[in-house]
Amino acid sequence: IFSFADAVFSVASKSHGTLAVAINVSISFFKAAKSGALIAEGREVSLNPRLATYLIDVRDEAGNAIALFQGTVYRKKESIEEIVK
Repeated sequence: IFSFADAVFSVASKSHGTLAVAINVSISFFKAAKSGALIAEGREVSLNPRLATYLIDVRDEAGNAIALFQGTVYRKKESIEEIVK
């Protein structure tokens, strides 16, 4: 569950095209996911030139809350395209 939420966090934090590296993450687990698919939805709650914070909600197929992931990134000056080259 942590890895799933972390992957969504990674995509969300790089959605502006700027390289972002995690400086803090935490997760709270609410209940066990026993079977079925999990759904994770990320949202940006704060965006500054250098820092951004995201919340990732993880739910089961029935919509029950499974976990809440919070992450903060440091946004570097380089674009993702510069790094890939």
